[in-house]
Amino acid sequence: MHIHLLPTEIILHIIFDIYTDHKGPVGRATLAALARTCRKFKEPALDSLWKDVFGFKPLISCLPEGLSDINLLGQLTLKRPISNPEWKLVDRYARRIHSFTVFTNDLYNLSDRVVQVLISAPSATPLLSNLRSLAWYDDQQDFFPLLCTLFGPTITSMKLDLWPSFASSALLASLGARCPSIRELDCASHGDSEESSDIIVEALCGLQKLFCLQTGVLHTGDLVRLASLPSLKSLHFDLMDYDIGEPQLNSIPTNFSQLDEVHITAPSHSVLIDCLKNVRCLSCRSLQMSVDPNYFSDDPEVLLLLYGPLEFTDIISLSQCFSPVLEELVFELEFEFSDFNDEDTLANPMFALGFDAVVPLLSFSRLTDLRLDWICTSAIDDASLKTIAQSWPQLETFWFGGSVPWLVPPSLTSIGFAHLIYHCRRLCDIQMSFRAYPVDINSEPFSKTIPNENVTSFSVGVSPIIDPIGVACQLRRLLPKLAEIYFLDWLADELPVPSSFEHYEDGWSRVNEFLGVHRYQRKHER
Repeated sequence: MHIHLLPTEIILHIIFDIYTDHKGPVGRATLAALARTCRKFKEPALDSLWKDVFGFKPLISCLPEGLSDINLLGQLTLKRPISNPEWKLVDRYARRIHSFTVFTNDLYNLSDRVVQVLISAPSATPLLSNLRSLAWYDDQQDFFPLLCTLFGPTITSMKLDLWPSFASSALLASLGARCPSIRELDCASHGDSEESSDIIVEALCGLQKLFCLQTGVLHTGDLVRLASLPSLKSLHFDLMDYDIGEPQLNSIPTNFSQLDEVHITAPSHSVLIDCLKNVRCLSCRSLQMSVDPNYFSDDPEVLLLLYGPLEFTDIISLSQCFSPVLEELVFELEFEFSDFNDEDTLANPMFALGFDAVVPLLSFSRLTDLRLDWICTSAIDDASLKTIAQSWPQLETFWFGGSVPWLVPPSLTSIGFAHLIYHCRRLCDIQMSFRAYPVDINSEPFSKTIPNENVTSFSVGVSPIIDPIGVACQLRRLLPKLAEIYFLDWLADELPVPSSFEHYEDGWSRVNEFLGVHRYQRKHER
């Protein structure tokens, strides 16, 4: 069939396949070649070739030969200003750009002449009139006027890597008027002052189509105002400057009735919980909380003081803030424990999370992802874990301790592990500490457990072990596809295993040797 007889749908399909399968230089060269092949290919090929652009250099390359040059600093420059016909030539390609990304190096490679010409473009519309997605990874204020030429009503997604300053505050305050169609905004910068922050939040509240917001520090009053956004489904924010003693203007908690996803970063869990006491997210399906004590100090003892034991009232706050529709609960501690050697702290049972603290969370019956890997679970026994597993049967990811070398021996045993496998049949990612030893395979729950073929590896943290071969055989029966066990997997390669756990490491190494031999035998039997 002659190329001119090809249906438009087939041509578009060909172009789409090249665009999606070959996004590198080869794909771009192919699209450029197709654009020169014939008129029928030209427009769809050019649309795909210019859909995603990095930096301003491609736009300057559209100009007639001899107009651009490289100066002594190695920067792209212009010999003269651009005429109106030449601007029309640039716009012929610029209007095809839907996604535009700028890195610091892209700006360093532009001379002042190029920047001035781009800022002075003779058009009432934005420089890229059909732009949908903008990512700007630079915070130099000298380039803010150039950034502003890209703002426009067609933008639906924006990521800005800016540091707090008066200039960045002024820029962010203009978003509501310049980019009213934004649905996704990622900008960790907050105002350079409390007054500036108020203006920025006011501007954000003007983005009535805002669906996802990743921002910097927010205060109680900011949350109250953002709760009015009707389309907001995802909110990521920091509480680094949050004041626990801040008086509440309204005793009624702020209700985010529409949120599906919340991600909060705080300097300590007490600051985090204090904030949550004043928030209700009853439609939320995903909650991620990060405690970053490094914001305050590099002293490990101070960090552990800030970390502190979780209290019963803290967990109660979570159960009141979120409803049973919650599916993902992640609580991270941003602190490197691999070189922390305060044995008095690590052996202190007051840090252990008791079952009474977990009980309020059992109402989250739809949980599929639970990650509490840094907590001390030594007070949780087999019966408690059985209840937990029965309450969360949909679990796919279960990180329950195991990331910190707690010296308090675990109460959980292989029996508790069997309960977990029996009741949570969708599990595929496990991390927990327990006392591993062979149990009677004819007793419950072991005898009634359906083998889980989703798990190919899991982390045992610093689990004690007795009779490694016996443990390996029983793990193989519970998890037929199990190929490897990770012991202290978070420990840096260059650091030795603490002496307290060396004999455990030897035991788990023997388990891995057994699993390796068994895997080799099964492979050759096939």
